Parts: sequence; C-alpha cells; structure tokens
Amino acid sequence: MTESCLERSNKKDASNDTVDGIDGEGDFDPSAPPPFKIAEIRAAIPKHCWVKNPWRSLSYVLRDVTVIVALAAAALRLDSWVFWPLYWAAQGTMFWAIFVLGHDW
Repeated sequence: MTESCLERSNKKDASNDTVDGIDGEGDFDPSAPPPFKIAEIRAAIPKHCWVKNPWRSLSYVLRDVTVIVALAAAALRLDSWVFWPLYWAAQGTMFWAIFVLGHDW
C-alpha cells in the first residue's frame, strides 16, 4: 500500500513539531487571522476593475449561449462515438457557466 502525501507530511511534521508556513517560516498558525485586511486587498485592485459594464457582461452571456447552440449543432452533424465524450465535457462546461450565472443572480 502506498503512503499518501498527507501521511508523509504528517510524519515529517511530527518529527519536528513544525508546519512549514509561507516563506518557509516554521511557525505558521492556520487559525490566526491573515496579516492583511479586506480593505487593503480592495485598495490594491485598480479602479477600472470596479467599473460595471452591463453590455460587456451581456456579451459574455451571448457568447456562452452561442457556443452551446454551436456545440448542439455539431453534435447533430457529427454523430460519432469519438465526438460524444468531447461533446459531453464541452457542453457540461458551458452549461455550468450558465448555472453559475443563474445561481449567483
């Protein structure tokens, strides 16, 4: 039976009672609050990223719907056992994008 990465990591950490943290520091406490605030993160994001553009957003929705229709048309045209697994993965990804839009609305 092979040993998982987590088991190896736990054995390694048990030997020296430290957990390698960020930047190689050995005193990382995962329960401690992060050393930054949300306001600092928002201040680091450029102002143009906060501007909402409904036309751009709708263009992405139109693009997704167009890809879904194109994949369905390709499925009808290329009715082959080689194509179907690719179709399922691609169409599943596109419907997942539509699900996310509906779920987050």
